[in-house]
Amino acid sequence: MSSLIDKKVSRRRFLGISSCALATAAVGSQVTVLRALAKDGKVGEPATLPTRDVFTSCEMCVNKCGVIARVRDGVIQKLDPNPHYIKSRDMLCARGNAGHQSVYDPDRLKYPLIRTGERGEGKWRRASWDEALDLVVKNMNRIAEQHTRAGMMFVSTEGFQEHFFLMLAECFGSPNTLRHPSLCLASNIQGFGATFGTNPTPDVLNADYIIMSGANRSEAFITPDTIDLIKGAGGNRKVVYLDPRFTKTSAKADEWFPVKPGTDMAFMLAMIHVIVKEELYDKQFVADECVGFEQLVPHIEPYTPEWAAAECEIPAADIARIAREFAAAAPKAVYYQGRRSSFFDNDTQMRRAMAILNAIVGNWDVPGGMVPNGKIKLAEHVYVAPWYDDVPPRLDKDCVTYLSEKDGSWKHFRDRVLEGQPYPVKGMMVYKQNPLQSVPNRAKTLKMLEQMDFICTIDIAMSDTAWYSDVVLPEATYLERMDPVESLSGILPVLSLRHQVVEPLFEARPNLWIMQQIAKRLGEEVYESFDYTIEEYVEHQLQHLPEAQTMLETRGVYFESERPTYGSSRGKRLKTKSGKIEIYSEKYAENGHDPLPVYASPAAVPAGKYRLIVGRHAYFTHGTTQNNPFLHDLMPENTLWLNAGEAARLGLRDGRMVRVKSAVGEQTLRLEATEKIRPDCVYMAHGFGVLSKGLSRIHGKGGCDAELLEDNACPISGNVAMHQTFVEISPA
Repeated sequence: MSSLIDKKVSRRRFLGISSCALATAAVGSQVTVLRALAKDGKVGEPATLPTRDVFTSCEMCVNKCGVIARVRDGVIQKLDPNPHYIKSRDMLCARGNAGHQSVYDPDRLKYPLIRTGERGEGKWRRASWDEALDLVVKNMNRIAEQHTRAGMMFVSTEGFQEHFFLMLAECFGSPNTLRHPSLCLASNIQGFGATFGTNPTPDVLNADYIIMSGANRSEAFITPDTIDLIKGAGGNRKVVYLDPRFTKTSAKADEWFPVKPGTDMAFMLAMIHVIVKEELYDKQFVADECVGFEQLVPHIEPYTPEWAAAECEIPAADIARIAREFAAAAPKAVYYQGRRSSFFDNDTQMRRAMAILNAIVGNWDVPGGMVPNGKIKLAEHVYVAPWYDDVPPRLDKDCVTYLSEKDGSWKHFRDRVLEGQPYPVKGMMVYKQNPLQSVPNRAKTLKMLEQMDFICTIDIAMSDTAWYSDVVLPEATYLERMDPVESLSGILPVLSLRHQVVEPLFEARPNLWIMQQIAKRLGEEVYESFDYTIEEYVEHQLQHLPEAQTMLETRGVYFESERPTYGSSRGKRLKTKSGKIEIYSEKYAENGHDPLPVYASPAAVPAGKYRLIVGRHAYFTHGTTQNNPFLHDLMPENTLWLNAGEAARLGLRDGRMVRVKSAVGEQTLRLEATEKIRPDCVYMAHGFGVLSKGLSRIHGKGGCDAELLEDNACPISGNVAMHQTFVEISPA
């Protein structure tokens, strides 16, 4: 097996030489003004500062790719990929290249702000940190006294300093933390975890046969999978892609099928049917490593390719052929699970079918198969949170069968807040998450915010949620702070350390500092858990890895091997009830769920309506980067994809504004008539139609999918179901 460092694709530059020079000049002139304003309000020439190149890691999305920041005279002129960073394969995407604009964007949050008008009115006054933090803690304590400490909810999303925010929630005494998984990958975690005891990583680089259902890796980037999907391992690679849209991943695939939304499980069950009936499965592996195969055999009897063809609108002959090709390529064959699994309310069982299909061909823990993630262990930060006797359990505890106690379920939690049952939640601390853009049914989220007595948001920009807050605290951008070491798991695990590149502009502060200041005001018992510097924290993390500190300083990344290790889990006990791969789940049966995936047809699209499907664009990370100056220039608004034939039938012209109406909301955006989508669907990219006027470039541009989406959810994992909404289209 060759080294992954040797598997680099040729570098793609975000900007050409001439445009890069222009961009550098623009950044330089802009930062002169911003840096001067940050100091004393006067514009002047900056002092001469040393030239530096700094290893750090990107925070423009969840991938955390390796970066070298080129600093000239105290200004970040350019961000380059770190050639040593094996996870990101010496690559940096458009978002990563544009990251320094988060530092020099005039729209960034500069000072603590306190609301002076009505929520959403946009009236603020600048406050000192002391005044703002005193107000935050006063309201936290007031709500705790009136409603118990569970009356405060803590909302966050993943990042290197999220740990400190979750620590504050625990030390304050609230069980009510809400994170992003129920808006993204909760069903993947649950479905694959119930089967394998973990959510493994597909070895995309070495796989000979890959099937994907809506995992749009050419636009929804995940490193290294996106890069490895293109690079591959020689001439044997075949990619089969199922998606209602012709995406950029469709264009890269060998075969694309415009599958009927919600029927992917039918396709998988029919593949299992063919592989089992024709005895193409790995008999020895199934006998040695799996339980429940004998229950699977009669279960898949009715799920024939002919039956599936009627459901998913893929020819039966193709389904049978693909099943045979998949089995023949095994074990270097994967049905790729992707990341987001928030499509339908049966998504956990659909992921179970996907996991079972992978398992029966014996692709577990082998090159080109499904590989359990490795992780480099760091020294843990041990702290003792205060104990409070009167705190009830988390609000949504009994809403979902397999609820993550740390992550919660957004749909169910919000419903409970609106009901005020079983107890009221009246305060909200938000770190970097933006529920007004990310949670389906925005009208409900606005109602939830209206019921709050107090809302504080910590962010780098005036998100929609910040716009509706009472206090807004400016966090230093990822290039202006040092973060803890992060252990990134995977086939090749790495340690990543985010070094500070430049000093924070204006009055922005790292999240650790903000948490420490709140903790001090909450009392000595809370502050004890936060009493250290970031440097001391990092030193503690690396105390058992002396060689890691050197490599992190000299190469910007630490890894223990350039080559994967396969097979270490074979024959070992897995983290399932039986200790083996569970085709039939006794755990699910005991909890009233189907122990094997059972298919049900999705609701038919009503006459005169279309199924709304949503997704990501390669330029943007969810709803966080659309206002970035460089990225906004590439895509200033989203559009509504409608099949060209349907547009002609409705008398709607390409490029004209249309009104999109669902049962819960309405939006207006520009029509894109295209042949690249099924006639029964429409599509819009996520992250536009913002409410905040603090996002000056995108306010009033495009439409918000969260405004239109109904709030359905998977009963097993609590994951929202974003593709079950029907909309009407009319001229605007």
